[in-house]
Amino acid sequence: MPLKDKSKKNQFEDVQQIDDDGYEYVTIPPDGGYGWIVALAAMLCNLVCDGTLFAFGTMKLHLQKHFQCSDMLILMVGSVPCGVYLLVGPIVSGLANRYGCRRIIIIGSIGAATCIGLSTLSPNVGTMMIIYGVFGGVFFGMVYLPSVVMVSFYFDSKRAIANGLVTAGTGMGALTFGPLADYLMGKLGWKVGLLIFAGMMLTCILFGAIMKPLKPQRIPIEQSETQSQEFIDIISDPLTSSSSCEEATTNEINLPLISANDDATLKTNSSTVHNIEACGISSLAVPSSQMRVRTISTSSRASSTTSAGHRLGVLNPEHAARPLYKKDALFTGSRLQLHASHLSLHSNPYMASITNIPAAINEINKKQTASRAFVDILSTMIDFSILKNKQMLLICIGNIFSMLGYFLPIMCLVSFATEDLKVNQTHASFLLTIFGFFNTLGRFAGGLITMIPHFSALHVHNVLLFTAGILTVIASYAYNFTTCAIYAGLCGFAIAPHMSLLPSIICDCVGLDRYTTAFGILFLFRGVTSIIGPPAAGFLKDYTKQYSLAFAAGGAMIIIGAFFHVALSYFEPELIKDKEAEDEHEEVV
Repeated sequence: MPLKDKSKKNQFEDVQQIDDDGYEYVTIPPDGGYGWIVALAAMLCNLVCDGTLFAFGTMKLHLQKHFQCSDMLILMVGSVPCGVYLLVGPIVSGLANRYGCRRIIIIGSIGAATCIGLSTLSPNVGTMMIIYGVFGGVFFGMVYLPSVVMVSFYFDSKRAIANGLVTAGTGMGALTFGPLADYLMGKLGWKVGLLIFAGMMLTCILFGAIMKPLKPQRIPIEQSETQSQEFIDIISDPLTSSSSCEEATTNEINLPLISANDDATLKTNSSTVHNIEACGISSLAVPSSQMRVRTISTSSRASSTTSAGHRLGVLNPEHAARPLYKKDALFTGSRLQLHASHLSLHSNPYMASITNIPAAINEINKKQTASRAFVDILSTMIDFSILKNKQMLLICIGNIFSMLGYFLPIMCLVSFATEDLKVNQTHASFLLTIFGFFNTLGRFAGGLITMIPHFSALHVHNVLLFTAGILTVIASYAYNFTTCAIYAGLCGFAIAPHMSLLPSIICDCVGLDRYTTAFGILFLFRGVTSIIGPPAAGFLKDYTKQYSLAFAAGGAMIIIGAFFHVALSYFEPELIKDKEAEDEHEEVV
């Protein structure tokens, strides 16, 4: 049988299965209820995970005294896990999509606690760097990322509030774990102190167990016999059935998802996207002028959903339950932010996010295995072609510089105060508390400031990031605890939007369609420079015998990173350019 005829036969069989079954599967965010328990569990995961990593600024003093090593080496013990848990982001995302977030969080909790415990047996700093830094960083990443994804899976319109709660966990961890680490290690020794932190890490097993996955709901596919027959006619002879298609769309008929295995193109025009009450998604008016000729890809459901607006789920309930198949799984804002984006063009981007799952044709003809769920996300998140987008390239380069200085106040401020300024060690440990408190305020305040007219997320982010750089440079002139505390508070607030607002900026630059790819690549850039930054500061301290030059250099890196983000304003988003070119093509057609 010729390949084209076989392809058409498979498509015909697929339509028959849709008609016979009459149902599809979709996961519907409860947007509350048990979702708040999940958000609280995710917050506690962040509190323990980030709190342990951020407390290294005070742990460093005790570890360095034991190992008698240079600042550069001991700071690598703290920077490696911070970088590794970002570097493994794409792999962890694929695993979470394959095995489920709950299972990955539990495994990560056990693994991280084991690595922390085993690190107490390290005979030298190099061994501890491998056990606590490399392997521990992998397991820390397995706790952090899936917990964020689960919150996005449970929330829609209230997602920004839920993620604000989760974000508070990071700030609370930095606020409390620094002084706690200094107290435990000062009273009980660094080994017992780390074992207690390992015990606290085991609590994430309980928090992960709470995050039960959403069960896909079975909803009917509204499709008349006339629609099915017209669809079959189009598949059998798509080039001669354009008149049928046009007649169907005139009567407000929406065609199901069509594969382009034989490279056929269909002319579709939908004047109305019907309201699907079961999913809580309002109807979308699509102007009749949006008639276009396009080929529908089998690898992505987004473009077909936004143009035809038919399918929200899939025939296979397993695919509907996989969280990373949603394009907005890593987006920490709410659906309202997506609707408000000027880059949403003529479509509903959140609707597109729901359908970032393998097409029905793929499910039946290609018989995707569960392992494919891992490969799909991993390949998506390490697609470096996203760097062809000039704005995304600028963001990545900017983050190379900014992350060189980002961990400087977290890792080095306490040592700067105790070693250079002779501040009492107990008092100095509370600098991390001040930093964590104001960093939490900054994450919340950044979003509120962007609600003020003429204050875009990009402008607020750039101004505050530049301010953080200036403050870090000035910190090199600090002379007592008070000046260090002022710096900790102001810098903690100013640098917070670099984490909280950047997701919205990235979404504006690349669109929701490639948001997961953009964030996966950003994880890699941030991970590498997070490993380099603190040891580089330690090298400068070892060379000059004080931290002043390290803070001046780190602040300069943050300022340079801010300038790259400022340059985003001088480039038009390529998504808009593509849309304008597409509109011109439609006018010609």
